[in-house]
Amino acid sequence: MAKVRIQVEILRDGVADLMKSDAIVAAVDAAAKRIERAAGPEFHAKPAILKDERAVALVVPVGRKGRIVEAREKRLSKAVTACKSSAR
Repeated sequence: MAKVRIQVEILRDGVADLMKSDAIVAAVDAAAKRIERAAGPEFHAKPAILKDERAVALVVPVGRKGRIVEAREKRLSKAVTACKSSAR
């Protein structure tokens, strides 16, 4: 079999523009919502914001009850792991 050499040049500005595009922001929001649903009503997804040239969303416990559920059951941690493996 013949060897093939491929050279790829990544344009940093283009990647930065892509990471803050509406499509990526929507995908990040959707992922946060999936995690929120999997974790349960004690957790809330905050809308994505642009931070350091990329979209970031958070899923956080709601009040004291949410923090206790996460500490005892690790429900948010498990939801994050489950959503990571199902996204592939």
